Amino acid sequence: MECVMTVSMVVADDIREGRRGAGRPLDMTKRDAILDAAEDVFAREGYGASMDRVAEVAGVSKQTIYKHFSAKDRLFDAMVVRRSERMTEPVTMGDPAAPPAEVLTNLGLRFLELMVEGQLNCLLRTMLSAGAQSEMSGHFYQTGPAVSLSRLGSYLKRQHDEGRLSIPDPMLAAEQFFGLMNGHVQLRGLLGVLPAMGDAERQARVDAAVRVFMAAYGR
Repeated sequence: MECVMTVSMVVADDIREGRRGAGRPLDMTKRDAILDAAEDVFAREGYGASMDRVAEVAGVSKQTIYKHFSAKDRLFDAMVVRRSERMTEPVTMGDPAAPPAEVLTNLGLRFLELMVEGQLNCLLRTMLSAGAQSEMSGHFYQTGPAVSLSRLGSYLKRQHDEGRLSIPDPMLAAEQFFGLMNGHVQLRGLLGVLPAMGDAERQARVDAAVRVFMAAYGR
């Protein structure tokens, strides 16, 4: 996937969740279509892509986009938040009684799937191109990766408190878990030298990482 590095200095004040105060409820199917289109357009054209382009790809009018998201920065935020929510569902919405190794395996597979896809790597290159001159990079981290890390840390703390795992520092362990899953996958993706990774290879990588993690923190 070809990426264009264009970043705006705009930073969101908050995240628009597709709800309105009074009046007709918003069409959530259209909202998802808009977010899908935004992921594709921002990945290919950078943050400088127009809302007209997002509307074209989504198959909706620009007015419809603004009914859901009052500004482009809020659309971008909602896109990042949705990715984080989907990836961390195993630790936020899964069976609380499920064995930790099973939950972590499901999380690892979702994480790795996200790491190897072209859209995310393009978005990360866009953030890196902004560097220290833009607040967007820090905001992107706080809205997405930092939230995912916090959710995993909260899950690990619960497992520690309930006696399933022995983790004195859940946030450090959360960082270590994502590090085990990532390895050099993200770096190779950012450099454009990541080979295709089939389902069997992903499963083997995740299984190995979970074994190491459980050896360190399992009871």
